[in-house]
Amino acid sequence: MPNIQTKRLELIEFPTSYQEYNYEYIGTSSRGEKLLFTTHKGKSFFLQIIQREADFLIKGDKLSRVSPVSITQNALDGFSKLHNLELTFSNIQSKPENNRLKDDLGVLKNAYHFTKDFNYDKEIWIEVGFGSGRHLLHQASENPHIQFIGLEIHRPSIEQVIKQSKLQNLDNIIISDFDARVFMQLINSNSVGKIFVHFPVPWDKKPHRRVISKAFITESLRLLKMDGTLELRTDSEKYFAYSFETLQEFDKYDIQIRKNHDLPVSSKYEDRWKKQEKNIYDIILTNQELSADKTTTDFLTFDKNVNFSGVKKRFSNHIIRGDDFFVHFEDIYEIDANSGIIKLSLGAYEKCEHKYLLFKDNKIQYFPSVLLPIEQNFKSHQKIKEFLYV
Repeated sequence: MPNIQTKRLELIEFPTSYQEYNYEYIGTSSRGEKLLFTTHKGKSFFLQIIQREADFLIKGDKLSRVSPVSITQNALDGFSKLHNLELTFSNIQSKPENNRLKDDLGVLKNAYHFTKDFNYDKEIWIEVGFGSGRHLLHQASENPHIQFIGLEIHRPSIEQVIKQSKLQNLDNIIISDFDARVFMQLINSNSVGKIFVHFPVPWDKKPHRRVISKAFITESLRLLKMDGTLELRTDSEKYFAYSFETLQEFDKYDIQIRKNHDLPVSSKYEDRWKKQEKNIYDIILTNQELSADKTTTDFLTFDKNVNFSGVKKRFSNHIIRGDDFFVHFEDIYEIDANSGIIKLSLGAYEKCEHKYLLFKDNKIQYFPSVLLPIEQNFKSHQKIKEFLYV
């Protein structure tokens, strides 16, 4: 994360600006950490100001970071010049562009894209954890009439597939780095033809982290069209047995089991396992029932303001836990007597969200973005409202 360090710092009055950067206001926590609300050409983010024993650290805030990173670097440079800082360290000097692909190529989408901008004109196929991307790229090439969604959290794999999709002129792939176990809630019912889960991490010692679960299968069946399929492929006999046992709790589907079945394309890991003569197991579930339309939940907002000074008096660092959700009230920052910031983590245990709550100008809003309209976030939001509106 871009940062600068200095022995001395005396803050000037805010709001102020430097070139195209506006430094609006500062929130201060009980520990003395400060958040400086900064804007640039419609993008808003925080700079963190941390006083240490011997110096000050000023850096980009990870939670609200913006792209490209040069925006944060230039904001720090402007902050330094406004305060005439004598820097003891800086990593914001301009560097040559590397070969990594940028998110603005249009292939990589955040989860919010699927709540409002996603086009359902084509049938959808989803691959969960595409790894090297061989299977995803092959399927997209063979089925140009299908819209593919690839889910992966490993950044080098994402960059490789984006690069390959461009080289192969494939325009029917969209990639998201959101956790598949929560992502499925964002997609319309009966809109997906195939879901591929090939060689997921077995997580034998942490089974709660497995992709395959009752909740995941339930969401998969909701997404799948009539006769749509969920295809699990694994080299783990334990994972195969666990998945088969989990499926026994469902009806309205057909199931097919295969062993050592060759596909038209295989990953480098599958090639390695075959050389080691490991068995490869397939479970193919075929949906046999249409699902009700997904209940649409609007983005979660606050319908009334509260007195921030009252919120501050009763604030404490604590966690509220539910069956499949939680809310962690982490820290509170005061801007003035009537304005402030609360730092939160909330939502699904599998994929929580990290947010700020801004209390400013008689409004309460999530920052840097709204909450995704999924069930666990809705439950978390209700608990937050209970705390605020006590």
